[in-house]
Amino acid sequence: MTFDFIEERPGPDDQVIWFPFAENTDFSPSWWDARSIDGDKSYTLLVVHQGEVEVARIELDPGVVIDHYLETPELDNTALEIELIEVAESHRRQGIGTKIIRALASRYPERRLLAFSEEADDFWASLGWTRYDHPEGPQLNRPLYIQPAERA
Repeated sequence: MTFDFIEERPGPDDQVIWFPFAENTDFSPSWWDARSIDGDKSYTLLVVHQGEVEVARIELDPGVVIDHYLETPELDNTALEIELIEVAESHRRQGIGTKIIRALASRYPERRLLAFSEEADDFWASLGWTRYDHPEGPQLNRPLYIQPAERA
């Protein structure tokens, strides 16, 4: 299964509001609608295609801070947060999310991927990622999952 990752960037005509993704009812519109262009362009938006079909959307953030979580490894500037990931509704429960994360790790071999889990603990744990909790507990803060240092 091969995936094409297409980066989305604001165009020269995008001034204040940017609409990076085409309308698609297979995705949650509140996650992916308009973006404010306010100088913060550190994040990367990716559209994932399998052939001609859009199967996922990803937002990556290289500026993540995790030192307030308990016993996290020192990642320096290698940390790359998966801020959001969504597999198209019509393609869920087929193992595509797992395969996309593996392909993403191959795309960024010098980085350590991590994610704050939003009711997806089973998914991140199934990847073999390590869970870290905030000192205030998971009731107030999402669990943090970090990709293992040694990758197959």
